[in-house]
Amino acid sequence: MRRSQIVSLLLAILIGFGSLAGVLAAGWAPVLGVQLQGGVEVLLRPTAPADDEQLDRAIEIIRSRVDALGVAEPDITRQGEQVVVQLPGVKDKQRAVDLVGQTAELRFRPVLLTFNPFDEAEFGSALDLADAYNGTITSEDAVAAEAEAVEPAAFPNFTLPEDDIADQVVVLPGRGEPVGYVLGPAELTGEAVAEAAATFNNEWVVNVDLTEDGAVGFDAIAARYFGQQVAIVLDGVVESAPVIRATEFGGTAVISGTFDEDGARDLAVALRFGALPVEFEQDDVRTVSATLGEGTLRAGVIAGIVGLILVGLYMLVYYRLLGIVAVASLAISGSVLWSLISWLGESRGLALTLAGTTGIIVSIGVQVDSNIVYYERIKEEVRRGRAVRSAADASFKGAFMTIVWADLASLIGAGVLYQLTSGTVRGFALYLGLATLIDLAVSYFFMRPLVVFIARRLVNEEPRRLGVLRAADGDVVPAPVSAGGAGPAGGTS
Repeated sequence: MRRSQIVSLLLAILIGFGSLAGVLAAGWAPVLGVQLQGGVEVLLRPTAPADDEQLDRAIEIIRSRVDALGVAEPDITRQGEQVVVQLPGVKDKQRAVDLVGQTAELRFRPVLLTFNPFDEAEFGSALDLADAYNGTITSEDAVAAEAEAVEPAAFPNFTLPEDDIADQVVVLPGRGEPVGYVLGPAELTGEAVAEAAATFNNEWVVNVDLTEDGAVGFDAIAARYFGQQVAIVLDGVVESAPVIRATEFGGTAVISGTFDEDGARDLAVALRFGALPVEFEQDDVRTVSATLGEGTLRAGVIAGIVGLILVGLYMLVYYRLLGIVAVASLAISGSVLWSLISWLGESRGLALTLAGTTGIIVSIGVQVDSNIVYYERIKEEVRRGRAVRSAADASFKGAFMTIVWADLASLIGAGVLYQLTSGTVRGFALYLGLATLIDLAVSYFFMRPLVVFIARRLVNEEPRRLGVLRAADGDVVPAPVSAGGAGPAGGTS
């Protein structure tokens, strides 16, 4: 056995079990998807017909928002006109659900009047005033309505059934305050926003950086309404209505209000990634309980363990000493794969989904196929009268080329699935592809030197220990059918 093969074998063992020991010592483990750990699933439906381009753009924005929340491996897909959002393991489910479908349409509107929304007379006067500005009632009625308005009193939060129409005077509520607003047409929209971030300076606020055109437009508003209130409206709710105290702002603005940390951060996320091009309504919100996810995970683990045991027994019974190599190869591959999945979950937020576990279980057949291809080559050479130790060395080159082409076919299939599909199917493709790449490395750096070692040190030119009889013995040993359809000539799935 060459020194290079000894070094290769030792390095493979060190990398396989060393990486596993490392992630276990660090306390890392695979991040589980929504089917395996529980979470929330939101079905969004457009309130009006939307084309494919609008829906695809909406999915991109929703994914960016969810990523900013730190949700590991969200699954965001289309089902017809519906958008399905799966959020595994979210701590504040309602916060995530609210942010997912928020259109985040930002508008700057001048304040024409504030009123007490729980005073029937004031509320009616405010609506009449808005109708007057919009041309649906006479100007005399509007003057009378404005004259009747009084300062608002302290009341709980409220909502108003008014549409936030950009070019009209509207009546809208304030967020977290008992004040109603009569607002003029929008002077500026969220397209003026380049960046937004939540900061704390005695209170939580959102700092907004404006685009070049947005800065010009905002300064024009400041000059026009200096000393007056301008409302910052998000999705039909007045977030803040500060008094303009300067005529130039240098391309930045501050949204202040009754924000807590989560509220400020969510607003910044919504503004930073822009408004959804489609207005959605929540068609359904489903919660996948942790108990249900735990049951699914348990079933998947049991299926994988049972499959491994059956495959291991088959290899040991049929290939005897070589079966030990097959089991050891699966152990090395499993250690590397577990370590890689744990690292990706910790560093990249990549989650192991139910489809991903299916891809891993399918990959067991791919890996066992590699062993069978090599073993059958050895058995053919031994049947022809070649010495076992010579057959182990000579058979690998041809067997490995077959393994490469077979694994390449699996990689192409996994790559095509990953590129052309979305959602859980991509998880299946990703983990199948990772396991196949690991199989190539383990076959070359671990399986080969270990088989050569066994052939030289443990077989002692007794082929029966490999489950094979020489042709001179007069027996015919049928070739096994591998998990992927490998035959005695080394064919693969």
